[in-house]
Amino acid sequence: MDTDFYKEKVLEQLNDEEYYKQITNNPDKATKKRLKKLIKDYDKCLTEKDIAYLCDFDPKKSNFYGLPKVHKSAQIQNTVRDQNNIYVETFRPADLKLRPFIAGPESLTKRLSPFIGLVIKHLCPSIPSYIKDDMKFLNHIPAIVPEETLLTSFDVTSLYTNIPP
Repeated sequence: MDTDFYKEKVLEQLNDEEYYKQITNNPDKATKKRLKKLIKDYDKCLTEKDIAYLCDFDPKKSNFYGLPKVHKSAQIQNTVRDQNNIYVETFRPADLKLRPFIAGPESLTKRLSPFIGLVIKHLCPSIPSYIKDDMKFLNHIPAIVPEETLLTSFDVTSLYTNIPP
C-alpha cells in the first residue's frame, strides 16, 4: 500500500464524525489527576513500590494507526480470484477499510492496565460464571444449553468505535 493512499484512508477514518470528534483541549492533565486520585483511594492496598511504578514515569502521546482489512475488501477478493497467483496487484481498492489502533506504549494508563490485570487474574476463578478457556467452555456448554439450541456468533462492524462512551 503506498503511503499517500494509506494517509487518505487514515484521514477518511478520523474525519468520520459519527465515530470521532476533534478535541480542543488536552485531556492528559485531567486523566493524570483522576489516576492519582484512584491510586490515593486504594493506597492502603498498594505498596510504595506499586505506587511508584504506577505514578513515577514520563508519559508520552499515543499514536493512531490503522491495519488494512484486506479480508473484508470485495475488490481485493475479486482481484485475488481473477489473478489466481500468490502475489496479486490491485490499485487503491475503494472499499478497503482500516482497523483502528491507538499505540500507547508510554501512555498515562499503560502501567495501570497490566497492574489491574494481575490483580483481577487471581479473583476471576472465584466468580461462578468464569470460564478459563475454550475447552472449559466446550465442556460446560452441553450441561447448560438444551441440545436443540442453535449457537451463533456475530461479526460487529467497527466494534470499538461503536461502544458508547
